[in-house]
Amino acid sequence: MSPSQVKATTRMVVASFAAGAGAMVLLGLVAPVAMQGGLSVRDAFAATVEQRAPAIEPLDVAAIEAQLAEADRAMTTMRDSTADEMAQLQRLSGR
Repeated sequence: MSPSQVKATTRMVVASFAAGAGAMVLLGLVAPVAMQGGLSVRDAFAATVEQRAPAIEPLDVAAIEAQLAEADRAMTTMRDSTADEMAQLQRLSGR
């Protein structure tokens, strides 16, 4: 047999095995649920939900700006506290 025929035969065997395994999984998982009425529409009752708050809360722009300002202050503080170490690293690296 030529290499192309061997590949075709191998593909056919693998595809057949995969199809058989898929069919067994389908029958093993879906069939019992369907037989027990798990997919029955008559048992699916709708429930109402009272919505007291909007689904999407409006943004609090002042709080966001305050948080960004605090983060900026924290970054400035960290930058100032590490300025000496960064300068020393710059000198040691030869830049």
